[in-house]
Amino acid sequence: MKSVTLGAISFGLIFGLATAVIAGNPQQINQLLQTNQCPGCDLRSIPLQQASLANADLQGADLRGSNLREANLSGANLSGASLSGASLRQANLAGADLTDANLTGADLTGANLENAKLKGATWVDGIIK
Repeated sequence: MKSVTLGAISFGLIFGLATAVIAGNPQQINQLLQTNQCPGCDLRSIPLQQASLANADLQGADLRGSNLREANLSGANLSGASLSGASLRQANLAGADLTDANLTGADLTGANLENAKLKGATWVDGIIK
Protein backbone atom coordinates (compact mmCIF):
# COMPACT_ATOMS: atom_id res chain seq x y z
CA MET A 1 0.00 0.00 0.00
CA LYS A 2 1.30 3.44 -0.83
CA SER A 3 2.24 5.80 2.00
CA VAL A 4 -0.13 8.38 0.62
CA THR A 5 -3.53 6.81 0.25
CA LEU A 6 -6.07 7.61 -2.37
CA GLY A 7 -8.53 8.13 0.48
CA ALA A 8 -6.49 10.96 1.92
CA ILE A 9 -6.26 12.69 -1.42
CA SER A 10 -9.94 12.03 -2.13
CA PHE A 11 -10.85 13.48 1.27
CA GLY A 12 -9.15 16.71 0.33
CA LEU A 13 -10.86 16.81 -3.04
CA ILE A 14 -14.32 15.93 -1.69
CA PHE A 15 -14.28 18.45 1.13
CA GLY A 16 -12.81 21.16 -1.04
CA LEU A 17 -9.53 21.55 0.79
CA ALA A 18 -7.89 23.92 -1.63
CA THR A 19 -9.80 22.78 -4.68
CA ALA A 20 -8.48 25.85 -6.40
CA VAL A 21 -4.94 24.83 -5.41
CA ILE A 22 -5.17 21.11 -6.17
CA ALA A 23 -5.14 21.12 -9.93
CA GLY A 24 -4.13 17.58 -10.79
CA ASN A 25 -6.32 15.05 -12.53
CA PRO A 26 -7.94 12.74 -9.90
CA GLN A 27 -8.00 9.77 -12.30
CA GLN A 28 -4.30 10.17 -12.98
CA ILE A 29 -3.58 10.44 -9.26
CA ASN A 30 -5.40 7.15 -8.78
CA GLN A 31 -3.41 5.63 -11.66
CA LEU A 32 -0.13 6.70 -10.03
CA LEU A 33 -1.05 5.34 -6.61
CA GLN A 34 -2.24 2.00 -8.02
CA THR A 35 0.43 1.34 -10.67
CA ASN A 36 3.40 3.57 -9.76
CA GLN A 37 3.30 4.72 -13.38
CA CYS A 38 1.94 7.97 -14.70
CA PRO A 39 4.09 9.34 -17.54
CA GLY A 40 2.89 12.72 -18.77
CA CYS A 41 0.28 12.98 -16.01
CA ASP A 42 -1.12 16.21 -14.59
CA LEU A 43 -0.17 16.05 -10.91
CA ARG A 44 0.08 19.79 -10.28
CA SER A 45 -0.06 20.89 -6.64
CA ILE A 46 -0.83 17.40 -5.37
CA PRO A 47 0.13 16.61 -1.75
CA LEU A 48 2.39 13.58 -2.11
CA GLN A 49 4.49 14.11 1.02
CA GLN A 50 6.10 10.90 2.28
CA ALA A 51 4.77 9.03 -0.77
CA SER A 52 6.47 5.78 -1.66
CA LEU A 53 7.20 6.29 -5.35
CA ALA A 54 10.46 4.37 -5.73
CA ASN A 55 11.06 3.43 -9.38
CA ALA A 56 7.92 5.30 -10.45
CA ASP A 57 7.56 6.27 -14.09
CA LEU A 58 6.76 9.98 -14.05
CA GLN A 59 8.49 10.86 -17.31
CA GLY A 60 7.21 14.22 -18.56
CA ALA A 61 4.72 14.53 -15.68
CA ASP A 62 3.53 17.95 -14.56
CA LEU A 63 4.36 18.14 -10.85
CA ARG A 64 4.52 21.93 -10.59
CA GLY A 65 3.92 23.09 -7.03
CA SER A 66 3.51 19.53 -5.71
CA ASN A 67 4.45 18.65 -2.15
CA LEU A 68 6.89 15.75 -2.42
CA ARG A 69 8.49 16.42 0.95
CA GLU A 70 10.17 13.29 2.34
CA ALA A 71 8.87 11.25 -0.63
CA ASN A 72 10.83 8.21 -1.74
CA LEU A 73 11.54 8.80 -5.43
CA SER A 74 14.67 6.65 -5.56
CA GLY A 75 15.19 5.27 -9.04
CA ALA A 76 12.16 7.17 -10.35
CA ASN A 77 12.02 8.30 -13.96
CA LEU A 78 11.38 12.04 -13.77
CA SER A 79 13.04 12.88 -17.08
CA GLY A 80 11.41 15.86 -18.71
CA ALA A 81 9.13 16.36 -15.70
CA SER A 82 8.11 19.82 -14.59
CA LEU A 83 8.92 20.19 -10.89
CA SER A 84 9.02 23.98 -10.77
CA GLY A 85 8.02 25.27 -7.37
CA ALA A 86 7.77 21.74 -5.98
CA SER A 87 8.80 20.94 -2.42
CA LEU A 88 11.31 18.09 -2.50
CA ARG A 89 12.62 18.75 1.02
CA GLN A 90 14.33 15.65 2.38
CA ALA A 91 13.06 13.61 -0.58
CA ASN A 92 15.03 10.55 -1.60
CA LEU A 93 16.00 11.07 -5.23
CA ALA A 94 18.95 8.65 -5.17
CA GLY A 95 19.42 7.20 -8.64
CA ALA A 96 16.45 9.15 -10.01
CA ASP A 97 16.51 10.26 -13.64
CA LEU A 98 15.96 14.03 -13.72
CA THR A 99 17.34 14.48 -17.23
CA ASP A 100 15.86 17.65 -18.78
CA ALA A 101 13.59 18.15 -15.75
CA ASN A 102 12.48 21.66 -14.83
CA LEU A 103 13.45 22.28 -11.19
CA THR A 104 13.07 26.07 -11.33
CA GLY A 105 12.19 27.33 -7.85
CA ALA A 106 12.09 23.81 -6.40
CA ASP A 107 13.08 23.32 -2.76
CA LEU A 108 15.65 20.52 -2.56
CA THR A 109 16.73 21.21 1.04
CA GLY A 110 18.10 17.98 2.50
CA ALA A 111 17.20 15.95 -0.61
CA ASN A 112 19.30 12.90 -1.43
CA LEU A 113 20.55 13.35 -5.00
CA GLU A 114 23.20 10.62 -4.87
CA ASN A 115 23.71 9.14 -8.35
CA ALA A 116 20.76 11.16 -9.71
CA LYS A 117 20.95 11.97 -13.42
CA LEU A 118 20.71 15.75 -13.80
CA LYS A 119 21.92 16.25 -17.40
CA GLY A 120 20.03 19.12 -18.99
CA ALA A 121 17.97 19.80 -15.87
CA THR A 122 16.97 23.43 -15.32
CA TRP A 123 17.41 24.73 -11.80
CA VAL A 124 17.02 28.47 -11.19
CA ASP A 125 16.06 30.21 -7.97
CA GLY A 126 15.73 26.91 -6.15
CA ILE A 127 16.92 26.04 -2.67
CA ILE A 128 19.54 23.46 -1.72
CA LYS A 129 20.96 23.31 1.79
